[in-house]
Amino acid sequence: MAMNIEHRRVQANGITFHVAMAGPGAAPPVFCLHGFPEGWMSWRLVMESLSEARMYAPDLRGYGETEHPGDGYDVFTLTDDIRALIQTLGIDKPVLLSHDWGGALGWIFAHRYSNLIRKLVVINCPHPKTLVRAVLHFEDFQTIRIPWVPFFEIPWLPEFFLTTPVGRWGLKLSFILREGKKGAMNQALIDELVSRFQKAADMRGPINYYREMVCTQLVPAKRARLEAVYGNPITVPVTLVWGAKDGALSARVAMNSGLDAGCDVECRPLPGVGHFVSLEASDQLAAEIRRLL
Repeated sequence: MAMNIEHRRVQANGITFHVAMAGPGAAPPVFCLHGFPEGWMSWRLVMESLSEARMYAPDLRGYGETEHPGDGYDVFTLTDDIRALIQTLGIDKPVLLSHDWGGALGWIFAHRYSNLIRKLVVINCPHPKTLVRAVLHFEDFQTIRIPWVPFFEIPWLPEFFLTTPVGRWGLKLSFILREGKKGAMNQALIDELVSRFQKAADMRGPINYYREMVCTQLVPAKRARLEAVYGNPITVPVTLVWGAKDGALSARVAMNSGLDAGCDVECRPLPGVGHFVSLEASDQLAAEIRRLL
């Protein structure tokens, strides 16, 4: 069913964010973090299925209608963005719902700011430390499952190419090929997501997430700072929802996430569902969130 979705511009952590909001103001809050190459509307179908929650879905830094600054794409600034948004919007201990790159930020945010959230829900993203170790050690072929990461380290070319007509066709294909069940995704919604990448500047921020994370791993001082964050165990309940037909991120690797999170992780596999769970199985995802409210 259609739901009234409000849109606000919010000043937080030095930039202007676009935030979509839906659901009764007094309902339990859920704060959503989208992945790559997505945006707030990745959560639209879940918003429509989960009327008993107050949902907040920003375009993250560098995406869509949020400001596209030239810097601030390291995980420390990105998780400070989330903290600033929660505080500026006056949200009291939301469930933090996160997917893909948003999932990586969700894990790190919970290490840094568990006191600001009630629960962490991660969809199809291993703990970042778990994922990096798997890439370096070739665990379950994880190293070759994400071949776009080295390409994204090249200056300017990836964002230029991906915002050409051929590049946007490739982005659309990246959604379709990762469906668990052929035809399960809403094609109009995929077109809407992809259409926001019209020029290189629209894609530079999203790709800079990858560049900055690689830089963090390679620069000893930055890596040490992140390792210190991981040393603070997550202190809220954590649920890992996993579309079981994700070929890019290994479920076997992800199941080790609790070791690096420093806490128990409840695992909830979704058989037959691919990587983009909110786009392919919004009703199932809504049911998973509902049980955690």
